[in-house]
Amino acid sequence: MWFRYVMIGFFSLTAFSFLFYQGIEFYLAFIDLFKQNK
Repeated sequence: MWFRYVMIGFFSLTAFSFLFYQGIEFYLAFIDLFKQNK
């Protein structure tokens, strides 16, 4: 039973780190685009 919780926790942690990384990339791309438009 605990193995299932470990797998769910590992998956959620990986998904969170992936979403966090994607958010940073999107933010930097948006800043670059905004600077180019000025």
